[in-house]
Amino acid sequence: MADPTIAVKRGVTVGFGRIELTGALVHDDENRVLELEDAEGPAEPISISLQAYGLTPEPGHVFIKDWSEHSGLTARLAQAGLVTPVRALTVGPFRSTAYEVQVTL
Repeated sequence: MADPTIAVKRGVTVGFGRIELTGALVHDDENRVLELEDAEGPAEPISISLQAYGLTPEPGHVFIKDWSEHSGLTARLAQAGLVTPVRALTVGPFRSTAYEVQVTL
């Protein structure tokens, strides 16, 4: 029996700066994790934990950082219809932006 807290969308291509990766986008709602998996397993984490800042996303949501190789990632995923941005957060010593998104696989 399939786990109802896990959603999968196969054949997704995600751009990370200079590279693009293709695989299955997997959302584990129980653990608030979104990652891209290939045939060998997890290839690239999409979501980030902000528990160090006392933040936990709502059910059906994850946090995505918008810095480094993930700059613009939330917008690209939203444009592809895979997430819906809910709110922007400023975190860390460099006051970086992260987004809480609803996963819409």
